[in-house]
Amino acid sequence: MKRFLFITLAICLATLCNQGFAQSSDKAMIGMLNFHAYCTPDLSPYIEFQFLFDGRTTQYVQSENGNFVSEVEVMVDIQQKDENGQEKSVQTLHYIIVSPEVSDTAHLDFLYFSDIQNVKIPAKDCFLYFKLKDIHGTSDTIKYIDYLPVYFPDDKVSISSISLWEKMNAAGEGGVFEKYGFAVSPLFQHYAPENIYSLPFTFEIYNTDKVLGKDKKYIVKTELAEAGFKTEKNYVIYKTLNTEPLTIYFYQYNLYNLPSGNYIITAHVMDLDSNVLASSSTFFQRSNPSVNTDLLHYQDVQIASTFVEKMTDRKQLEYDVASLYPISTNMEKDFFMQRMKKVTDEQLQRFFYSFWLKRNPSDPEIAWKEYQKKVEYVEKTYGSSVMAGFRTDRGRVFLKYGPPNTVTEEPYDPQSYPYEIWHYYELGKQTNVKFIFYNPDVATNNYILLHSDYIGEAQDPAWRMKLVKRLDPNANPDILTPSDYWGGNAWDHYRYNE
Repeated sequence: MKRFLFITLAICLATLCNQGFAQSSDKAMIGMLNFHAYCTPDLSPYIEFQFLFDGRTTQYVQSENGNFVSEVEVMVDIQQKDENGQEKSVQTLHYIIVSPEVSDTAHLDFLYFSDIQNVKIPAKDCFLYFKLKDIHGTSDTIKYIDYLPVYFPDDKVSISSISLWEKMNAAGEGGVFEKYGFAVSPLFQHYAPENIYSLPFTFEIYNTDKVLGKDKKYIVKTELAEAGFKTEKNYVIYKTLNTEPLTIYFYQYNLYNLPSGNYIITAHVMDLDSNVLASSSTFFQRSNPSVNTDLLHYQDVQIASTFVEKMTDRKQLEYDVASLYPISTNMEKDFFMQRMKKVTDEQLQRFFYSFWLKRNPSDPEIAWKEYQKKVEYVEKTYGSSVMAGFRTDRGRVFLKYGPPNTVTEEPYDPQSYPYEIWHYYELGKQTNVKFIFYNPDVATNNYILLHSDYIGEAQDPAWRMKLVKRLDPNANPDILTPSDYWGGNAWDHYRYNE
């Protein structure tokens, strides 16, 4: 699994030229990182860290030779759980990334500096604690936590993380890093804008010779699909390969006509009988506004003699269409935002029918009826006279991810706002996922999402302090955890609701 982080660090600096500093800067430090789990042919795991910083947004100091350099301190604590379930530090990465020297800090239009580091680890899932600091800036250290599965068994076929590349050229022809004999630039943030027409990706396959035998054949299937939907045929690729201790797999998808949306690339290693031996996947987001949701896309959708034909109440139809927002793709959301109020009843019906036909081609009406029951539930449970249930945070999360396994309700904490903690044992590829909702306006039933550890949802390291602002509205924003108080159980609920 590959993760990413877009880092912005606010920097407000006074001019300190008399102390050897470059001109002051009021910009934010912009940096990006990727990390991947790999292993050697003898199955010794390691993590590859890739860092990239925008030199236009870091502070420079004058060196002894009169030029200027910028320095970013990188600290990564790699922890794994022991036999008692406690996290223990097993490896650290602590060093300073130095920018190229420049003679004039007034001309930094295209200055980026980067580095790549490999760190060996024991074969077990990791928790990564990052700290990043502009050494010559005055702002606080950035802190970030993430999780990386590491699974390379001795007796099975396994796959590394899937690496996405913005560019993959011949060696020496431009790129941030050198890898596999190519000059490569990672697709930081897993974001592919309109000007990227192809998406190269690589991954490593281990142990096929040991499991399948030497000089044998096996199949690699890769597919690109919009998150939650069936893969189109032209994005499914099969390759037959020979067994090796380590195989480097390379392919690139044509993105020219790929619409905006959230996508997943999945790789499967299979034997010749199509039994899946190992799998890996990664997420990316595509922005391609030139390929948009046009009404012509729905003009051939036939609604005669379907359940949609009877949906003639315009107000109810708009409500039903709007209720689809939590489970919609980006292109479909564009329809809601830009076109829903401007189309005819028939065009709205066609969109609605196409939506469910895409999700259940054999019986779109059943798919809608099942979802409609959920919409009615969130309306009754979370809705109010001023906000529909599906528009609330709890309603959206319920419709998008389903009901949680457990819910902890705390309406009468002596210092905090009323809150709920939703716990999902498994959600997507994550386990033990929490959503924390709170109600700062105690007069209504509208609980707002304060924090979640699910990737893609709002994350706030200061959620515990915001929860108790009911009695301490002027709390120091730099303090992330409140003092213990009688009757305060939020942290215990969060930690032990396993």
